[in-house]
Amino acid sequence: MHFVFYPKHEYGCPNVMHCPHLGGAALGSLVHAADDQTDWIDALHRQIDALRAENTAKSHKIEEQAGRIEQLERELKAERQKQFKAKKEEAVETEPSEPSAQGPKKRGAPLGHPGWYRKRPTEFDRLVLVPAPCDCPYCEGSVKPRPDLPAYDHLQEDWIDGRRVVICYRHEEGRCRKCRRWVQQPGQDELLRKMIGPHVRADSLFLQYDIGLTVRKVVRSIEGLTQFTFASATLLSFGKEAAAKARPLAQDVAEKLRACDANHADETHYRIDGQPAYVWFHGNEHLAHFCITGTRKGKISRTILGEDYSGGLHMDCYSGYDRHKTQIKQRCLAHLKRSAKTWCNLLPAAAHASRAFFAAVIQWVKRACAWHRQWKNRTGPESDREAKWLREELERLQQMPTTADSDRATRLQKRIRKYSGEWLTFLDHPGVAPTNNLAEQALRAVVILRKLTFGSRTKAGAKRLGTMMTVIETAKRQGRNVLTFLFTLLTMTANRARRAMYSRQ
Repeated sequence: MHFVFYPKHEYGCPNVMHCPHLGGAALGSLVHAADDQTDWIDALHRQIDALRAENTAKSHKIEEQAGRIEQLERELKAERQKQFKAKKEEAVETEPSEPSAQGPKKRGAPLGHPGWYRKRPTEFDRLVLVPAPCDCPYCEGSVKPRPDLPAYDHLQEDWIDGRRVVICYRHEEGRCRKCRRWVQQPGQDELLRKMIGPHVRADSLFLQYDIGLTVRKVVRSIEGLTQFTFASATLLSFGKEAAAKARPLAQDVAEKLRACDANHADETHYRIDGQPAYVWFHGNEHLAHFCITGTRKGKISRTILGEDYSGGLHMDCYSGYDRHKTQIKQRCLAHLKRSAKTWCNLLPAAAHASRAFFAAVIQWVKRACAWHRQWKNRTGPESDREAKWLREELERLQQMPTTADSDRATRLQKRIRKYSGEWLTFLDHPGVAPTNNLAEQALRAVVILRKLTFGSRTKAGAKRLGTMMTVIETAKRQGRNVLTFLFTLLTMTANRARRAMYSRQ
């Protein structure tokens, strides 16, 4: 607002230039000063309005960011809990307009699609004469050979000593006197009625189950290395036949685990046809057992090891292992150290008590692992003093004040108190380790394969994967060459393959 001053009007005052009420100052100077002050006040109001608008924009942005952070936190929580969420069945049923008697559409090529068939060789490099068997493989009756009948030629392609070889197995006809069947026996390194030999099959299974390549990459690798061409479905048939022969060996591994003095147990999530599933591992330095199921219930572990298992059991803090009847339980100290180190980085600067608690847990775990490395096979006064300190430190960790600083510290302390008698089991049992690192390393291959293949498409494929990984990993821990063992598995009986798996020659 500006003040207008007209000094020369009809009611003009003679003291305008020196008003006594203004201390002798001119009235015009006062009006000009008031106008200047009005301009300054208006400028301040404009600055205030600009700051208010800026603060309003910042407030809207803060609210938007806060909502976004809450949404991200909810998504992160849902992503973490996704693998543990119970599978819900869809209760909504939709009625089709026209009911079909064929059921759901079957996977694979459409009806009438021409199949891919392997070209039959016209020449062979080696001829092997195979006589008729003496005993029938079906009923164990005596077999009558018939050399007067034309022989049956079986052509089998294989990759032997770095080159492609076609072998002709010429079988003599024979008929069982008891069941009246025409029977044959396999020749050396022969797979009856199979066009591809055991060497190529063993190489393919080695790349798929031990190296961890996907099915299509295995097919491309075999084609590039050996010039053998076959479809992806053929590789799946290799796995089915090998898993059928390996199933008795996997069951034998599970039975042997129940008699072991110590075992490691762990699980990780998996996918079967896009649905949540879990891979269970149980084993030790000499045996390994994998089981893939759609549940994480602890009864899976008790089924594998047995309800009356009484040996040492290494495990993490998952409550599914709590119902094992064995009294020799060792909780993994590495999980405590990892949680303490991770949560310590999330503490505020003022949380001194929780920070000291996490540091004490880390130091305690380090000294426990060092004791196991140094004194697990020896005794002495130093070992006794260190073991005494570990037990006293465990008692102190359970009593440290952490409630006022951090919820995570309180949670970790509750975990230590809950399993207070299962952290230092290795001090009294020499065959027990303080960590579950053996199981973690065994599941690493499955985790990598899961990231490459996104799991299995069927339950049968998941079960086949568990069976093959069981026999392959056990053979490796027994000191066997994987390729040699797979070749033996494909060409020998189950009993001979079992002896070959446990042989350390």
